[in-house]
Amino acid sequence: MLQLKRTNSTDADFIQLVQLLDADLAVRDGADHTFYAQFNKVHMIQHVVIAYENNSAVACGAFKLFDSCSVEIKRMYVLPAHRNK
Repeated sequence: MLQLKRTNSTDADFIQLVQLLDADLAVRDGADHTFYAQFNKVHMIQHVVIAYENNSAVACGAFKLFDSCSVEIKRMYVLPAHRNK
């Protein structure tokens, strides 16, 4: 059963999933990864959601407020074995 947890960017499961995301993006981005990495910082993100299946973190996403009408979707990642569900 899928469960969702609301948290922030200090959550250990979120940090672990983001590390996997960063490793995946390093391969996909190739030589451009250093440029894009500067935009992917997660400190001080207050709105994070982590998806759990059988008590294991399998996906995450976050949003960062810009103003009262705008947000940026950040750090969305799903473990490869749990995609397309």
